[in-house]
Amino acid sequence: MGKFKKIFFFFSIILIYSCSNLRGPIPLTQTTKVNGDADECEFWIDKNDPTKSLLIGNDKKENGALYLWDLSGKLISKTEALNEPVGVDVRYGMKLANREIDIVVCALRSTNEIKIFEIDPQNRKLIDITTEKKIPSNFTKDTYGICLYKRPSDGKIFAFVSSKLKDNIHQIELKDDGFSKVEGSLVRSFGKNDQKSFVEGMLVDDDLGYVYFSDETSAILKYVADPDKNDNSLILKFATQDGIKGDREGLALYKKNQDTPYQDTGYLILSSQGNSSFKIYQREGNNKFIKTISSLGVKNTDGIAATNAKIEPKYPNGLFAAHNSKGKNFVIYNWNEFFGDFLNKKSK
Repeated sequence: MGKFKKIFFFFSIILIYSCSNLRGPIPLTQTTKVNGDADECEFWIDKNDPTKSLLIGNDKKENGALYLWDLSGKLISKTEALNEPVGVDVRYGMKLANREIDIVVCALRSTNEIKIFEIDPQNRKLIDITTEKKIPSNFTKDTYGICLYKRPSDGKIFAFVSSKLKDNIHQIELKDDGFSKVEGSLVRSFGKNDQKSFVEGMLVDDDLGYVYFSDETSAILKYVADPDKNDNSLILKFATQDGIKGDREGLALYKKNQDTPYQDTGYLILSSQGNSSFKIYQREGNNKFIKTISSLGVKNTDGIAATNAKIEPKYPNGLFAAHNSKGKNFVIYNWNEFFGDFLNKKSK
């Protein structure tokens, strides 16, 4: 981003903030624009040097790609062209041959397949490691959402994938194909009868063992994530009211430090697209609604991401990122500023 563009961005945010009766967090920075249409994002944290961490986001258009930005919003690299890539998620430490690698996943809406990329930490770029046989989403059209789950008991990694048509969610096990690539096999199909519309936003809390789906016009749906539990029953339906307008879109998880009491382990965050706000829920138990946060830096948000990684000096307790429809990009907040007392604890 050029010097004058940066000045204009921050001046615009401050002007809007000063002229508005609605208080809200202001982002520290924004990424460059994608060529087509931005949508979903996720952080990758470099454990050896957190200052080199990345925000990974997609351009979901026909000639789209996955983009990698540093934490100042500067474009570092992007993949070759991908045909309508949807969803972005990250997992650390996948076993592949005799290595452990960090991976990024997306789905291709156009061809109904899943793509797996290795994160190259040295060059900060993505390497396609999808099997030559491809990984089908097992939908015939409009693959729409995807997220990852790493099972704590054995480190196996699964993908959950959805369709824009009301349909079952498919759970696909990802594994080494014997040639240092990743293949996938369908292990579970469930949830269609619990939906009123369809699912795009989704998230797995690996530690607690739950997967969450945003049934866009209705609610968040909660299930057991482990397919070996043989439990496809709906555990909880929530976020049915809470001042939500328009679609229920992106989901993000913010984990508190391990020394906090179990009853306060973190937050589940939902993007309420119709009023450009974020709904905060307890991570544990019945996912009780906590409060609404409205931002002055984004409009009609789809995908969101959160991390508790401490990256001094700007992000002592982590970061939050959100898609900005108007800017065709993403904005990044200091977590403390984002979560602070900017709006009342009751929904608006």
